[in-house]
Amino acid sequence: MRFEDLAARLVAVEAKLANLTGTTVNTDNATSVEELDARLTLVEVQVDQLIAVKTQEHVDAIVAAVAVAVDSIQAAVAEVVALSPSADHAEASDVVADVVQAQLEAEPVANEEVADIISAAVQAVIAAEPEVVTDPVAITAAIMEAVADMPAPAPEVAAEVAAAVAEVIADATGEEVAPEVHAEIAEAVATPSDTVLDSFEERLNAAEARVDTLLGK
Repeated sequence: MRFEDLAARLVAVEAKLANLTGTTVNTDNATSVEELDARLTLVEVQVDQLIAVKTQEHVDAIVAAVAVAVDSIQAAVAEVVALSPSADHAEASDVVADVVQAQLEAEPVANEEVADIISAAVQAVIAAEPEVVTDPVAITAAIMEAVADMPAPAPEVAAEVAAAVAEVIADATGEEVAPEVHAEIAEAVATPSDTVLDSFEERLNAAEARVDTLLGK
């Protein structure tokens, strides 16, 4: 009986996902543990992808948009924190909230290169597991890795980017960024990203956009 209940619940979740993505759904219940496992795994992957996209959209809007009204900041922070793996971890969720709130209260970033890298730094905090978020060394490393993976900005904005990333690290760790870390940030910002992966990402973005068009998004 429990297997049948779980299989029926899975179909209901699959239907919700199909509605979100504009795709079709298999309405037949799973008939074996193996099938249940395979279909649930696919659901988990799809959910993670949808959350990642939604979170990135929020972060991009926060970094680039005009300042949010004071009475809307807490609601906006809560909405983003709820999408984080740290949502149910008090200490970690406080860190994520601090980082998001700092961006909401900051001046909007008009330069797309600068905004993209700041977004990557903030997203690294939001997407990290609680044990990473609450470890100053680990979260600093996660932010640096995210920044290093981004294409290097134009030289004239590199200093602005490095300073902004340092602010994200300071907000995430609650500590002043040491001079040697500032130097590492500058290096990470200026280091060209992997051109092969950049090419793959560009192709993937194009393919994804075409798939979304086919799905009517």
